[in-house]
Amino acid sequence: MRKQNFLGMLCMLLLAALPVPSMAAINSAAHAPAQTRAAFTHSVRAFRKLPRPWSPSAIAIALKRADTFWIGYHGPELIAFMDPNCIWCHRFYEKALPLIHTGKLHLRVVLVGFLKPSSAAKAEAVLMAKHPTQAMAFDESHFNVITEEGGIHPAVNAPVSIRRAVHRNTQLLIRTGEEATPTLLYRTRQKQWVIQHGLGPHGLQEIMATIS
Repeated sequence: MRKQNFLGMLCMLLLAALPVPSMAAINSAAHAPAQTRAAFTHSVRAFRKLPRPWSPSAIAIALKRADTFWIGYHGPELIAFMDPNCIWCHRFYEKALPLIHTGKLHLRVVLVGFLKPSSAAKAEAVLMAKHPTQAMAFDESHFNVITEEGGIHPAVNAPVSIRRAVHRNTQLLIRTGEEATPTLLYRTRQKQWVIQHGLGPHGLQEIMATIS
């Protein structure tokens, strides 16, 4: 009997030690579409395995060796980790375009691939294009918001260097602390690097008010 009581207490202690998601996260996942719920479940699993995050400045230094591309020519630099099949990245892209076209924002895109089975191959297709900026524009302008699929066709037999680039970008995203897109990185007027996962409640307005 003592042995059974001891085992019961041990099981209760082990269960109590497991990470418990917040009620807001649970409610959000329960009322989300099927595809969103699948992504939420994947994010939870990935979160438990994530390595220790790097500082925003360390991420900025590592990006100097990453395979990225620019959209626009003028304005403060905003770095965005984006998945070609990410609906929130698509919405971010649409909000950023007017600022880019008026020279108020210079967007640096870090393509990753993890949301869907076709994500990595689509990221490869953009990176291996002669003009990645135009390939990204095609992916976004043909984005299917119902199926949450980017418009570009997945690459077939992409060069090893391109596949490695997408993999490294995705691993670098994980080092930000979350495997989530869009993840934004920018420098404030106080010369501090900041990482933001998602657009937040105020969208780009808050970022534009503080970005350097």
